[in-house]
This record gives sequence, C-alpha cells and structure tokens, in this order.
Amino acid sequence: MEEERRDTLLALIHMAEGDSPSACWDDLRAIELLRKQASREEQRELAMDERFVEYVVAETNERR
Repeated sequence: MEEERRDTLLALIHMAEGDSPSACWDDLRAIELLRKQASREEQRELAMDERFVEYVVAETNERR
C-alpha cells in the first residue's frame, strides 16, 4: 500500500472511531468514506479493530 494512501486511510479510521461533537468531521462521514475507499483487508492491515471492520462491512453488504 502506498504511504499516501495508508496515511489517508489511517486518518479516516481515526476520525471514524471518534465521536467528538466538536470535531470538524463527524464519524458517520468518515465511516462512509471508509466503506467506499478501503477494503476489509486494507482495514485489517491498518490494525482497525475487528468489530469496527465488521460494522463498516456489514453496512456495505446491507445496501447491496
């Protein structure tokens, strides 16, 4: 994985896992981008919590 892509996905994961009302990005927007931009394997490669991976993937699968 390219370093720039890795950094972008890590930033999205960090934003998606947060729930601060004062954040400039809300967690739902970050989750939506993760659904579109990162595969399950990439999420795992970046050490995303497995329960969170399943949450992101489950939402994607429900829409199909």
